[in-house]
Amino acid sequence: MSDKDAVSRLAEAKRLVTQELHKQGTPEYDPRSHERAIEAERKAQDAVDAEQAARS
Repeated sequence: MSDKDAVSRLAEAKRLVTQELHKQGTPEYDPRSHERAIEAERKAQDAVDAEQAARS
């Protein structure tokens, strides 16, 4: 995976987490979806960190 791909995936994951966060307190909020979005963000951040470590 290229550095740009990893950063792009991280940005998308952060966007999804924010969307789920804004649903809190509404009928559309699903805590499981929020947890999945957080986990996807964590994995995307790990991928970015691994790419940066490989470049150093």
